[in-house]
Amino acid sequence: MTAAVPAAAAAGTAFLAVDGGNSKTLAVVVDAGGRVLGRGRGGRGDIYGAPTVPEAVDAVLGAVRAALAEARVAPGDLRASAFRLAGVDWPEDAALWDERLTAGLPGLGARSIKNDGFASLRLIDGTGVGLSITVGTGPALAARAPDGTEECSGMFVFHDLGGAGLGNSGLTAVHLAWMGLGPQTALTPALLELYGAADGHDLRHRFTRRFGALPDTETWRAARVVLAAASDGDPVAADIVAAQARAFVGYAQWTARRVGVDLASGELPVLLNGSVVTSEHPAMRDALLAGLAEAAPAATVAVATAPPLTGVVLDALAEGGVAAGPALLGRVAHPPEFLHT
Repeated sequence: MTAAVPAAAAAGTAFLAVDGGNSKTLAVVVDAGGRVLGRGRGGRGDIYGAPTVPEAVDAVLGAVRAALAEARVAPGDLRASAFRLAGVDWPEDAALWDERLTAGLPGLGARSIKNDGFASLRLIDGTGVGLSITVGTGPALAARAPDGTEECSGMFVFHDLGGAGLGNSGLTAVHLAWMGLGPQTALTPALLELYGAADGHDLRHRFTRRFGALPDTETWRAARVVLAAASDGDPVAADIVAAQARAFVGYAQWTARRVGVDLASGELPVLLNGSVVTSEHPAMRDALLAGLAEAAPAATVAVATAPPLTGVVLDALAEGGVAAGPALLGRVAHPPEFLHT
């Protein structure tokens, strides 16, 4: 039996939300009630992280076109679009995307283009005011003050953070332990098994040999292993997670100051999001909550129950004149396989 094809949305009744990161790009088209009409996935949408700018652009445009096609909506029929993209770090980055979107999606009207750190802000209470710390493949922090002043971490992160950083640090710990230059760790058997390596020497060879080396993106797979070991009490893994959490708290304090707020004042509610924070292994989540409780005891800190993409949906709706309160959250549902990295 063939599934019924939904009727195309009338012009001006559909909204586009795009969340582009280093592991994937997600696009959804929704109606004014938050009901998903179409979805699309693409590759790495970060113009700094992708091999080339055209590849990042193609990833985003491909995801958008797939979502529009499934929704049976033309770009010119959208009331508003919100693009939250990793790598929109400088004004010229937003200008580049504006030019490429105009060329690649003829007829596309009102849209906002911001760093992906802003994706989760509206998940706090619908207003978009607050500070978000998103720990996914990479780090993304953003803040918006009550007066509308905005800032994101962008190019001002100087630590190896997020899932990629966890993976890199975990592999380094295994290599140093094998060399006798670092403490023994439960990460060694776990990561050797993950990559099918015999020992630290073999593991290093797999990532650095001249021909057939594993790509850097393979290190991302180690993040879950580091989180699991830290949650199980391995001191080396726990130290890796704790160091990241301390760095994130410092960047959160800086981001808040950039919008004219002392994080310790409690004026900005804080939201934690991203696959590392919401993992079934609670090490990073617990470390961040503890660090924020110490640095900003007056701040309200919550862990997101919806992905950043849903926050982008709320942005698109709000920018199109639709009240984007928390009541909409339950209507914006995505199958797990669509969100999976």
